Amino acid sequence: MTKYSISIITVNLNNKTGLLKTITSIQKQTLNEIEYIVIDGGSTDGSKELIEQTQFISKWVCEEDEGIYDAMNKGIALATGEYLLFLNSGDCLHENTTLEKIVPLLNQFDIIYGDLFFADKLNPYIYHYPSELSFSFLFNASLAHPATFIKRDLFGRFGKYDTRFQIAADWAFFIKVIAQKNASTKHVKQVISNFDTNGISSREENQLKIANERKAVLEIEFPLFYQDYLTHTNTQNTLEKIRSSSAFRLLKKIGVKKFQ
Repeated sequence: MTKYSISIITVNLNNKTGLLKTITSIQKQTLNEIEYIVIDGGSTDGSKELIEQTQFISKWVCEEDEGIYDAMNKGIALATGEYLLFLNSGDCLHENTTLEKIVPLLNQFDIIYGDLFFADKLNPYIYHYPSELSFSFLFNASLAHPATFIKRDLFGRFGKYDTRFQIAADWAFFIKVIAQKNASTKHVKQVISNFDTNGISSREENQLKIANERKAVLEIEFPLFYQDYLTHTNTQNTLEKIRSSSAFRLLKKIGVKKFQ
């Protein structure tokens, strides 16, 4: 059996156009020795027929599921690669040489993450992730699964995505394994993927749900630290407001050093 460095997992539901875009970007890669898995949630728009006609797909499932993370977990169960990359329908690899460039950098680290191009029609931009992760960063943001290579055995050691969370399960996984389980991480200065901003997590109406799910995760996994961190954050915000006030700038200008 072929041993793969990378398994790419694509989740799709009635997004044939986006799926074709994702498949095409993978097909164009200069490195093609990968395992490619597609998990379709029972699409009725022709996606299944596209999957059946695409010969380089290693494994696929087309059946109803219980949401995006249930589908991702099915992909994890099928994967055999050392590292997993989740590239959902509509997302695509940034360059044709993306995988060829990243494979030599896949080493002993549990999580290797790069940068992400947000393919927003009105405001496209590249998001550069920090070279070192902190709880502060993970508390307020997250790694992006289309730009993050995760060692498959992390899911074996700490469990797959928690399907109780419909939108923030990947964030819950990252903050748990990095901040609590001390998974090793490495940043590479390379744009990995172009992110389709039409996805579920990008929709304005889902932002409150994401915030509530994150709050629930923090209360479960970090019950004592969570309250302390909120207090610290509120204090820092208050100090920033003071520092930006006209009264503070005046005091600083006239030389009241202890306020600096």
